[in-house]
Amino acid sequence: MSAHISDLLAISRKTGVPRFSRFLNERERAVAAETARANKANPIFYGGYDGAARTVCGFFEGTYAEELPKEELFPLCAVTFSFKLHGVELTHRDFLGAALGTGLKRSAVGDILIAEDHAVVFCLDTAEELILGLEKVGRAGVLPVRGIAGELPAAKFEALDKTVSSLRLDCIVGACANISRDKSASLIKSGQVSADFSVCFSVSSILKEGTVVSVRGYGRFKLSKIVGETKKGRIHVVIERFL
Repeated sequence: MSAHISDLLAISRKTGVPRFSRFLNERERAVAAETARANKANPIFYGGYDGAARTVCGFFEGTYAEELPKEELFPLCAVTFSFKLHGVELTHRDFLGAALGTGLKRSAVGDILIAEDHAVVFCLDTAEELILGLEKVGRAGVLPVRGIAGELPAAKFEALDKTVSSLRLDCIVGACANISRDKSASLIKSGQVSADFSVCFSVSSILKEGTVVSVRGYGRFKLSKIVGETKKGRIHVVIERFL
């Protein structure tokens, strides 16, 4: 990953033309950002909308496109699927499985946002035609159209009431994933945990309200609210687990 990002940057600087990666997960994004910093570059990460979890890394410095809006520059597309469900629920797994069933690699598909009657799938522009060709997802018929039709679906989540001994990263990860503090510390030290889309190796980092935490193998969470201290001196928090 580091070598690939270095190559993209070098080509962009040499030709004066923007260069883009494939879709990156949060860990890959952290590696790309660190590689860019080591090369004194300031890439832009964009996934089709602000706050996307999976993003593309773009290099623009010194190119003709440096001052243009990112929405016009990134080689990304959105496809909106409308559907009517009759006792069937479509999930992220259903849409991702359908997309990968066309032969696409995971790195060609970005975030997938699902509402009650429609879903939006972000993808590389080279994958758009294959995504548009989907007529069935899971057990439901779907109607795909180019672009974001209507409102962008909000992320779905489950609210979890938890008490923790502190707001340290290892404590919050333990509460999010329902694992021991030792296990959460091990995951953090091995680079399996991201805080606000950057890999964090410090178990003692203090989190603030609104921080998004991703734990590989367990999912993505948000420290939604710090309620206050309990009578026993612990901290009551509300954690949102993204579905």
